[in-house]
Amino acid sequence: MGRTAVAFCPGHISGWFKRADPKNGVKGSVGGGIVVNKGVTSEVRESDAMSVQALKKEADGSISSLFSGSPPIEYAFEKLGILAEVITTTRLPAGSGFGLSAASLLSSLSAANSLFDLGLDNAGIAKIAHESEIKFNSGLGDVAALTGGGYICRQKPGIMGDIIRNYDMNDSISVISFGPLPTESILGNPKAMEKISSAFREVCPKTPAEFFEISREFAENSGLISERIRSVLLKCDQNNIPASMTMLGEGVFAYGKNAERILAGFGEVYNLNMSKYGFETRRND
Repeated sequence: MGRTAVAFCPGHISGWFKRADPKNGVKGSVGGGIVVNKGVTSEVRESDAMSVQALKKEADGSISSLFSGSPPIEYAFEKLGILAEVITTTRLPAGSGFGLSAASLLSSLSAANSLFDLGLDNAGIAKIAHESEIKFNSGLGDVAALTGGGYICRQKPGIMGDIIRNYDMNDSISVISFGPLPTESILGNPKAMEKISSAFREVCPKTPAEFFEISREFAENSGLISERIRSVLLKCDQNNIPASMTMLGEGVFAYGKNAERILAGFGEVYNLNMSKYGFETRRND
């Protein structure tokens, strides 16, 4: 058994976003989201060959395999010139608007940084993760969001962009997911992105209530709301529960103590809270 290192990165629910104009030289997005307390734990072990396995922990504690191989993680490790066995584990569903691609990259790179004594600071880790996300169209602004906690407003693209973070989202956040949306196909679809861009408003929330108002307005104008999402949103509206669509995933996130009861009528509910912190590293020798 070789040495191992373990790191955790929270997830990120995006409420609204807009792709940055690549003409300005900084690729990514602006928008708003919530850093949540559940995300991805990565275990990185010394190895002679590169391998990545993604696991999901179910409600009953059992472990199921999501997939093997990850081009974004493999690309990031290749840039650093390292080989390792990487095992990522999450409780949240993949491809469903929880920023798990970015969380997997950040946690895996954080663990590798510790294990191989690479000497990277958090900005250096985030830079590589963001580059990999952009290259593979697996995300636009999640990496920048996950460099810290709170509910956020990204005013400029990239990890060095201006980010406003608020920390007063104290009630629980309940989420239901009907499955993934193909992030790469949406981000690579000019017509879809044009409609998403037109739905975007340059405004930053000052309260949790404003956050959900902006998120919902964006979702309504984005053209992405499916019939199943609509049925959940209507039920939330009828019970005065702030709610919107997870971006990008076929799901709904709702706020407050009564949200779980309403969402439970549609399937499994993931109970989350806002995280005050971004990714971190622990080491096990």
